[in-house]
Amino acid sequence: MAFPILVAVSVAVALSAGAAQAQQPTPWAGFYVGAHAGWSDWTLARPDDKTSPTQAFDGYFGGAQIGYDAQIPNTGIVLGVVADYSIGELSGPTYKDGTYITVNSEIDAFGTLRGRLGFAMGHFMPYVTGGAAWMKGSTSESCPAGALGGHCKAVGAYAETDNFSRWGWAYGGGAEIKLADHISIFAEYLRLDFGTETHDLGPKSWDREVKIDGIDTVRSGVNFKF
Repeated sequence: MAFPILVAVSVAVALSAGAAQAQQPTPWAGFYVGAHAGWSDWTLARPDDKTSPTQAFDGYFGGAQIGYDAQIPNTGIVLGVVADYSIGELSGPTYKDGTYITVNSEIDAFGTLRGRLGFAMGHFMPYVTGGAAWMKGSTSESCPAGALGGHCKAVGAYAETDNFSRWGWAYGGGAEIKLADHISIFAEYLRLDFGTETHDLGPKSWDREVKIDGIDTVRSGVNFKF
């Protein structure tokens, strides 16, 4: 519940602080857009199949962000809201369950809508952040022709995929440094959690429970304030 409240407070402050800022300029206040790139590491488990090992995935990603910060006059407290979107191919090794079934999963895109709470110290601002997260991915299952036993022998060859989207939570922290009045750079850690869902891949596949334990991301980027 803390993260939705943080987002709501950040938006309210951003909308109501304009008059105060007009009378007393604050160096971290204003709208901004920017770009980022980073690396992620995540794990995937299948709770319905106790013999299936947890798989480790990783990959690079890049994207863009837009946001707004409001600095409380005469203080270093900065409240803001930011939305970002990232694309990449976050995938890992294909899993075989020992009876010819091959299972694979990947994430193609993800994004967040978050509140930020920072404390400005001149040109340097550490902050914490949290809010909602979204992801787009797929999980697939296949059996080869000519399997000698098990499920694959019973149903024959197939290849079926479920493309899915999920909503979850994002939380973390980072630091931002102003290089000039309208340019800043930042580094940030975020963890994204999406929980467990069951995927119906098709008429021949097993229904698969897919648990995304968490996506750990580190990113750096640049913001242009206007």
